[in-house]
Amino acid sequence: MAETPDSLLADGLAAVGVDVTTAPPHFRGDWRGYDVVHLNHLTNACLRALAPSRQRIVFTHHTSGWKPWHHRLVRNAVERRADRVVVFTADERRRLGRHVRDEKVAVIRSALAVERFAPAPHRAPAPGEPWELLYVGQLVAFKRVHLALELVRRMRAAGRHARLRIVSHRETLRPELEAEARRLGVADAVEYLGTRTRDEIGPEMARAHFLVLPSHREALSTVTSEAALTALPVLLFDVSGADEQVPTGWERPHPDDVERWFDLALHRVDHYAGAAAAFEQNAAAVRDRLGIDRAVREHVQLYRSLL
Repeated sequence: MAETPDSLLADGLAAVGVDVTTAPPHFRGDWRGYDVVHLNHLTNACLRALAPSRQRIVFTHHTSGWKPWHHRLVRNAVERRADRVVVFTADERRRLGRHVRDEKVAVIRSALAVERFAPAPHRAPAPGEPWELLYVGQLVAFKRVHLALELVRRMRAAGRHARLRIVSHRETLRPELEAEARRLGVADAVEYLGTRTRDEIGPEMARAHFLVLPSHREALSTVTSEAALTALPVLLFDVSGADEQVPTGWERPHPDDVERWFDLALHRVDHYAGAAAAFEQNAAAVRDRLGIDRAVREHVQLYRSLL
């Protein structure tokens, strides 16, 4: 399994003596040998949880926002069945439906290997050098990467030479994005880097000036946390968990207010020193909140409370 907050948690639990088995998202096998089944993400394995069993079920959804009706039906059913529902932030807890009893909700922040992401000073580019924008994530509809392409166009129109580097492990919409870049006249300023390991993402963030995250929904975005740890300013909307990742007072427009997002981005380019200083001062607080040892400890306490 690729390294994710889920795999880091599994490794951390094993390191403190928990007998852990990891399974793929489509797993529907025999659960009888386990005390706790922890379902991460809304996947096919969640359907197995709806059958009667003696196992304690923990469900971490990992996302928020709109879902197709059939996904919502399964999600709601799993949340009702689960003995505990884990969310990452108090904001995400408030967004849960009324069918989830408050007493079975646990707020446990997602964790990172924080030691891999050291804060680094970020400076505006030297005269003649481009502004480096970085996108890390899937090329899927809700990520709205086309807004990052439009931002490059607007920066160029404002006399700011800009380039966009894209790191992605799932390039579903890449053909559409390439066509959009050609339409906007910025194809020469977009570079697709493919996948990167967590060790490789840190250096990419160190060379960038902004992380661009135009998603209309997230749940304590991992890449935003990584950027915050490296003191890289983030251009994002008001998605779940963002208030715990960015500096106090860092404006986040409503996901529907795209024009405000563009205006803020151009303003922050022109006032980059202040933006970079705010994220540099914020990095230590994010590091304290997101360590894996804390997440392991809180999950062990959760499992013990169920057993």
